[in-house]
Amino acid sequence: MRILAPTLLCLLLTGMLAACSGNDAADDPKLSEPGKEVVQAVGGPFTVDEFEKFLADLPKISGLTAATAQDADDATGEALNTMVRDELRELGWDEDRFLYIYSHTVTMMNLVQMQRMTDQMEAQFKDMPDEQRKAMEQMLSQRIGGQLNDVQADVDKQVPASEQAIVRDRMDSLMNVMGMR
Repeated sequence: MRILAPTLLCLLLTGMLAACSGNDAADDPKLSEPGKEVVQAVGGPFTVDEFEKFLADLPKISGLTAATAQDADDATGEALNTMVRDELRELGWDEDRFLYIYSHTVTMMNLVQMQRMTDQMEAQFKDMPDEQRKAMEQMLSQRIGGQLNDVQADVDKQVPASEQAIVRDRMDSLMNVMGMR
């Protein structure tokens, strides 16, 4: 999937910012110290208005959504990075800030998709005979539920609660913009 490479780039950038930053910590008790450093390095948590601009501009950036991945088919990795940087500048974005929002958004989108899949599986259990349903629910809570809790804990360490709420509240719009609906 062409979205994977930019996503990995964003996560790498986030990690590099965490390692290099020495600013004051963000005001979120669940964030890890490296998470707080990243948030501070890029100017603090993003706002609703900033996320709305992000949603409006995202489809205009080559290779970052399912629709724009088609535009980037012929570009090499270096050419794509140059195109993305140029497009970000044209739209008035600071590259680090945009990539920060993008990486946190993709992280939240993945978490929400995992939660939705778990909910769908649980809904399917309702029609099963009691014994089979109980066994499936137990398996789900032990394996998938535990994994989901671990992923949520990791997200809490990286993504401020305020950003999590902003993305969750706009998940349908985000999925449309990303070309996943």
